Amino acid sequence: MGAYETMTLEVTGRVGRITFTRPEALNSLTEQVLDDLDAALDAVEADPEVRALIIGGTGKAFTVGLDRALLDRAFDDGAVWERVIRRVAALTLRLERLPVPVIAAVNGLARAGGFELILACDLVLVAASARIADAHTTFGVIPAGGSTSRLPRIVGRQRAREIFLTGRWIPAAEAVELGIALQVVPDERLATAADELAAQFAGKSRACLAALKRQLATAEGLSAEEALGPEIEEFLAYVTPADSDAQEGYRAWRENRAPAWS
Repeated sequence: MGAYETMTLEVTGRVGRITFTRPEALNSLTEQVLDDLDAALDAVEADPEVRALIIGGTGKAFTVGLDRALLDRAFDDGAVWERVIRRVAALTLRLERLPVPVIAAVNGLARAGGFELILACDLVLVAASARIADAHTTFGVIPAGGSTSRLPRIVGRQRAREIFLTGRWIPAAEAVELGIALQVVPDERLATAADELAAQFAGKSRACLAALKRQLATAEGLSAEEALGPEIEEFLAYVTPADSDAQEGYRAWRENRAPAWS
């Protein structure tokens, strides 16, 4: 679908795949990477055929966070910090709110900003050799990409504090035990496993997937009683229009045919 300066975007069988292509720099995040990622996400959102997105890296890393040269500039100029951190945070929100499931295929090291990106994905597959870490405290820094709210919801208060405060590396198997990742797969099967998982969404309604993601996001942190009202509102807004995919899905079932999604 397109090549960018720091990554590629391909769409095959209704599945998009963004791949970071700076292995010599451990796919660290520069402002060009942030520009390219924004543009690639624009392309995915604009393509109504895409039903899932896979994000992965090349070489030894998924991404290890901000690039060293960018860090040098940021520590010299606070305005750079503000511009870059706000962009990273906005990108994590974009991933969460993308109207299709986002799968992180973690091929190697995912640290700091890379850790924050995978926390914003819907599903995470980790290669057996992969390791992840917040790692900010190792460098005397604190996170700013939304992870202090996301991680406790995933692993609980005590474990999140331990991960943040120690900055330690988490091996693949433990990432699954903690609920950060869905599954560990052999390194050589990571791409195939991600494709197989994404293929399960290829025949589904994009509008349905988007509405369900909104329901899930709204319900996080709420009690069942508090979440019920917004869940019903989202359901009614999605299912009642005469031209909705919900109506089409029901008619297709009644008529014993494949649905023609909008």
